[in-house]
Amino acid sequence: MEEAVVEGGVKVDFKLYLITDGTLTDGEGFEERLAEKLSAVEKALKAGVKAVQLREKALRGRSLLYAASKLLDITKRYGAKLFINDRLDVALACGADGVHLPQSGFSPRDIRPYWKHGLISVSTHGISEARKAEAAGADFITFGPAFFTPSKARYGDPVGLTPLKDVVETLTIPVFGLGGIKPGNAGMVTGNGAHGIALISGILATDDVESSAREFLNKLY
Repeated sequence: MEEAVVEGGVKVDFKLYLITDGTLTDGEGFEERLAEKLSAVEKALKAGVKAVQLREKALRGRSLLYAASKLLDITKRYGAKLFINDRLDVALACGADGVHLPQSGFSPRDIRPYWKHGLISVSTHGISEARKAEAAGADFITFGPAFFTPSKARYGDPVGLTPLKDVVETLTIPVFGLGGIKPGNAGMVTGNGAHGIALISGILATDDVESSAREFLNKLY
């Protein structure tokens, strides 16, 4: 497996970055919905996924920390890394492995003094954002959307593969292609130099999560 060693000797030792679908909400039925999501993620981990980002923006802090702690128990069991989207406080409180920062969030430079030994990833959508993230100390980035995906349609057309290739050739940190990635086009992303792929629905929205995860992993290794 190719590995990228980042600050503090931590390794980006995975090529598939699974992101939760953001459908969790507080209130009645939260525990049941969380259990279903954790079960789905565990199936992906059983297939061999080694990095999961908890991205549940609708949850209040206490519920998010509870979900993160539950998920961390599972990722540890499978030797996988857990990233928390945007919330450094939650990542610190539960002992996560990484923090993922949206463009609207903190800069890696802002949080590194408090997050010395964990990984920091950043969402980027253009070469200027990618360069800025690397300069600020990101350990790796996601870049996209590479292809059309309904969840990003309101932001405009996909960036495509040529900008992805340009970003890969410009940066020294790992780049994960994101957006509309399916088993049939995953090879196009890595073929343009991306270290790996990041995805949500390609695994979690399928009828057989474990088989879908395994299919993507077979494309990457």
